[in-house]
Amino acid sequence: MLNVSAYPLCAARIRFQNTNLSEAGMNSYWASVAIADCFRDAELAEHGGINFGQRTEENGRFILSAMEKLLMERQQRVAANSTFAHDGLRSMLGARGVKTSMLKSENDYWTAAETLFPGHIKRNGGATVLYYQINKIPKKARKRLATENLRKLPADWISESSAHAGKLQ
Repeated sequence: MLNVSAYPLCAARIRFQNTNLSEAGMNSYWASVAIADCFRDAELAEHGGINFGQRTEENGRFILSAMEKLLMERQQRVAANSTFAHDGLRSMLGARGVKTSMLKSENDYWTAAETLFPGHIKRNGGATVLYYQINKIPKKARKRLATENLRKLPADWISESSAHAGKLQ
């Protein structure tokens, strides 16, 4: 029986597909072929270095390792999008002139909030905690603080909307 425990995300895919790892002729190469269907051709091409032409055990382990990395990157992207893209938080910062599409990490959200609302934000949790802290600031104070501090953000984080252009002068 083929052991794929060194590649936990790939192993989960194989279990999900009900692939029989004890079948005659099953090796790392054929296991990697079974997993490959969950990737778009563009994803595999973008990663580069994956050669399905060599049907060897060694190449199979190499492909499994590459696919494990791709699955990990995919998993991290999904986690990042769901964790950091809290709708309320995005709209709260966006309404104050922040181009939220430029915020790529949790740290970016915290940095933007700390810059816009100095003295009111303390890093002690995730996106929900940050949203709560911003929401706790009275509306008039939020508006005043954001207007005063918007120019302190990196230029590419600031909305180009005419509604926010006046705050930059």
